[in-house]
Amino acid sequence: MALMWREGSVSRQPSRRGGGVTIAARDRVFHGTSERTMLYMRRRTRTLLGVALLLLGAQPELRGQDRFISNGVVFTFQGGYKAMGGDLGKVLDGGVIGEYGFAYQAGDFRYGLALNLVSLDVADVDESVSQVGAMLFARYVLRPEARVQPYGELRLGGVRYRPEGDAFAPVEPPEDGEEPEGENPADAVNGFEGGLLAGVEFALSRKVAFDLSGAFSYITTEEVDLTAIDLGTVDKGTAWSLRLGVRWLP
Repeated sequence: MALMWREGSVSRQPSRRGGGVTIAARDRVFHGTSERTMLYMRRRTRTLLGVALLLLGAQPELRGQDRFISNGVVFTFQGGYKAMGGDLGKVLDGGVIGEYGFAYQAGDFRYGLALNLVSLDVADVDESVSQVGAMLFARYVLRPEARVQPYGELRLGGVRYRPEGDAFAPVEPPEDGEEPEGENPADAVNGFEGGLLAGVEFALSRKVAFDLSGAFSYITTEEVDLTAIDLGTVDKGTAWSLRLGVRWLP
């Protein structure tokens, strides 16, 4: 039997003169390495499949954690009731409020502009006064990722009051030519309003939520002398409101 070199490995093969059993050391090494490699690959594959299944199982939870976050441009529509207090409350009763707003939300904060219209009843008179307002606001949302999202909001803006009828028309001067006391109460009055609003949004989805809120504000206006109609002088007041609305993310 002869010894033969084959690519750096030793093998024993039968010589031409006699028979025998061939032992290929290199082939044994190769087959042993192949078995270990296949075993490693199978273990590796099982590990990767396990990790993939784990991630797939956790994916719905991840989606559930952020599915109510409404980052981006949002629009709001609100309706409710607004009541007046202070000096303005002596002249004006409560009335219906409607508001449209648009804002940008980034995480916990929302910044925007709200335009509102209020029709206020006049105390002891069958008339109404319209209030038009434009309010800048900044809101902090406590849990923007949750279905129930409490928030607090700071507001500041301008308001304008104008009688809708003729109850505040100028008093006709008497025949003797004397002018009545008081300014023309039918003129529009401008002012500022600022306050706090607190509420909670109930998210139906990332795009739509119901909004329930209450607000308190302080109002200051140009001084108006209403002594001609026995209502005195008015230049400030307070207001509170209750609102129900909808938030929409396009």
